[in-house]
Amino acid sequence: MRRLAFVFLIISNCCFGQKWSTDFSSIDWKVKAIEAPTVDSLAAKLTAAYTTDIEKARAIFSWIAQHIAYNTGVLNFGKAYRATKYVVDPADTVSFKSANEQTAERVLRRRVAVCDGYAKLFKTLCDYAGIESEVILGYGKCCLEKNDKFKTNHTWNAVKIDSNWYLLDVTWASGFVTFSNEFVFQLDEAYFLTPPQQFISDHYPEDLKWCLLEHPPTLKEFHFSPFKYKSFIKYGISSASPSNGTINASVGDTIRIELNLKDALKDQQIASDPFFDSNTMQLSPASVFIEPVIKNSKAIYNYVVSEQSVEWLHLIYNRDPVLRYKLNVNKTLRSTH
Repeated sequence: MRRLAFVFLIISNCCFGQKWSTDFSSIDWKVKAIEAPTVDSLAAKLTAAYTTDIEKARAIFSWIAQHIAYNTGVLNFGKAYRATKYVVDPADTVSFKSANEQTAERVLRRRVAVCDGYAKLFKTLCDYAGIESEVILGYGKCCLEKNDKFKTNHTWNAVKIDSNWYLLDVTWASGFVTFSNEFVFQLDEAYFLTPPQQFISDHYPEDLKWCLLEHPPTLKEFHFSPFKYKSFIKYGISSASPSNGTINASVGDTIRIELNLKDALKDQQIASDPFFDSNTMQLSPASVFIEPVIKNSKAIYNYVVSEQSVEWLHLIYNRDPVLRYKLNVNKTLRSTH
């Protein structure tokens, strides 16, 4: 594990661009049928029909997201997995191949990967396509995280398009894992060229220059902010109040939380995540799921603390979980005088 670097380095010739509004459905449909035996031949096939870097990057991103399944075996931390984790594939011993390309070729053959494999396959395909990209290491907030220490646990990419850097996460864009530990393909548009102000909500890079922000948040600000589910980015929610992820209250208090929305009317046309089911989520037995009242461009949540046992507030928006707060309820009853 690399040590976190807390010095912010300004990226030269970098622009903090906004989300692209291009319709990529045609590219997504065309690349789904493409097959090739090697990474270099795959890159050639994926990008042959396109002239711009944005189209080529999308073709590569979309192909990976639609063809590489997440290796759910890593979610079973038993002895069987640990014993086979480092088995050497004879095809990986070709000396002239870089480590990135060896990983990429292995992922292409097996059609399964974890985040490291997704990111290295994306970079290797970009290398062959003549597109500059980077593999980024850092911390990704997982929706099932517990009180684990802040540490590097995820890998994603940055890609250079028209002289500007953008962020993407093809692992999280490829689909989801069910509670029965099965992977389901579902292309998630939210993690392709995501605006850095949104991407930082659940991705904290080791090298802070890859925040692509002039003023990246401190570790404390990131780690103690409300937990943001994937749907927080999907709906383009710009901010939440309170900004601290822990709320102190007493029984009888009314907690008010506000989200600033991008387009409430458009959000109603977006399909909710089929993975979510508040009746089966096992984050905590002391969880409460609350729905908002929509007023103009705000989602307003009001919750009256009725008992001391509640520990988690999950905010639901358009039938999706978007935010989670930790609730510390004072064990001493509030005075009525």
